Amino acid sequence: MISSCESKKKQANIPNRIEVPDIKLKLAFIRFEKVIFDPHTPFDSSQIHTLRLTYGKFFDLWCVRLAGIVPVGREPLSDAAIANNLNQYLSDKYIRLVYADCDKKFSDISKLKSSFTESFKRYHVLFPGKNIPKIVTYISPFTSNVMAMDSILGIGLHFYLGSDYKYYPSLQLPQYMVHKFREEYILTDALKGWMDSEYTNDSLHRSFLNNLVYQGKILYALDLLTPDTDDTIKIGFSEKQLTWAIQNESEIWGFFIEHQLLYNNNPKTYMKFINDGNGTSGFPKDAPAQLGAYIGWQIVRSFMHQHPEIKLPQLFSIQDAQLLLSQSSYRPAKNS
Repeated sequence: MISSCESKKKQANIPNRIEVPDIKLKLAFIRFEKVIFDPHTPFDSSQIHTLRLTYGKFFDLWCVRLAGIVPVGREPLSDAAIANNLNQYLSDKYIRLVYADCDKKFSDISKLKSSFTESFKRYHVLFPGKNIPKIVTYISPFTSNVMAMDSILGIGLHFYLGSDYKYYPSLQLPQYMVHKFREEYILTDALKGWMDSEYTNDSLHRSFLNNLVYQGKILYALDLLTPDTDDTIKIGFSEKQLTWAIQNESEIWGFFIEHQLLYNNNPKTYMKFINDGNGTSGFPKDAPAQLGAYIGWQIVRSFMHQHPEIKLPQLFSIQDAQLLLSQSSYRPAKNS
């Protein structure tokens, strides 16, 4: 159905690079996993009380939903009960090994701190008045890789030990997910999670077009916040998959138009073009998943190119996806 050009097309409307603003920003970076795993003596109730005071809702969430120390529906437990459960959790040999591997791989996080600080300096300027979170690293084999709440952005280091990490096969996760369990995905995954928490996606039960545009806004924000990050990392494509999407952009868009998908309100019909996966049904095997997100990205890039006066908060405030599309002048060039 879709052919490829011999030469790779260049992506259009990529925004100009924003240099790191010359502002002071001391980004809090907390190694929560060290707080939990490094003590040489068992936790007691007084220590749990201190942890709850220090980390608030994050500690409770980590106990319940991330580490499973407190069974769902059983909270609140006493500090003494949580201490007992936490000590049992920390005595698990498997969990200790995962922690040791994380501690070894991320013993020096200076580069990670630097990249987060640069991105949040840009964020502070691009989203004036928005909260800057504390960055909190944790491990909880193996649940969430990113957790955003209130003023905390949590990063599960256990999901970034490399796609060949010895314990990942036991999780029986699809390869397209394991492929991204690499350190270079930490920054973009975290920023996506934070922006999702700040700009809740209310388009999930609306049209396919609304979903395209929402995904496009997030990816466009990454263009500005992480200009040194390759587009393959932002959207999670391989180089070959990104090349395929660039070469066949017009045909992808034509497919959505031909099948009258843009204004379809049934998520069961269109989410296969938004969600991650091994590929996309109805397209050749070389086609990646998330083709809808890719097209939304190009629509938003085109819109912002046409309207350089629009700032990021204004972009995210636009709820009329059809209006944004019509004012984007989006017309993907056909294959040569």
